[in-house]
Amino acid sequence: MVSALRCLSVSACVHSPRYPGGNTPVVIDRECVIVQPKIAEANRPVPDTNGGGTSPPPDDPPQPDGDGTKPGDGPKETPLPTRFRGTVIISSERPARDMGQVVEAIIEQLTTIPGASVELKLEIDAEVPSGIDKGKSRTLLENASTLGFIDKELD
Repeated sequence: MVSALRCLSVSACVHSPRYPGGNTPVVIDRECVIVQPKIAEANRPVPDTNGGGTSPPPDDPPQPDGDGTKPGDGPKETPLPTRFRGTVIISSERPARDMGQVVEAIIEQLTTIPGASVELKLEIDAEVPSGIDKGKSRTLLENASTLGFIDKELD
């Protein structure tokens, strides 16, 4: 029996004599393999006539499909992504609300993954057509230093 087959086929799962009425919910996830019905039937356990139970199907090697691949030779599992990068524009009128949404929807998702290392960077780009006076400039630079800004500049 092909051990990787957890769900032999949607039709076999739904219309099987084990599940009268065909109302059994079928969950297709990344561990479920859907195959052609003839392949599923060839790999179905054979009822054991000696003492009940089932026995594996005969040990006939699987025949290649028309494309030369053997049944069960699906595409190789692609590697999972290991990095997330994102940039978002935050409203200057309601930054706390927008940041809260980013924290809930993205940052919390990432920080709950065991072993994840999450680094956040906040970039501020402000343009003041009339200019920033000396007092405000000094306040901005001092606050940026106190808050640990890596880069800060006025021009």
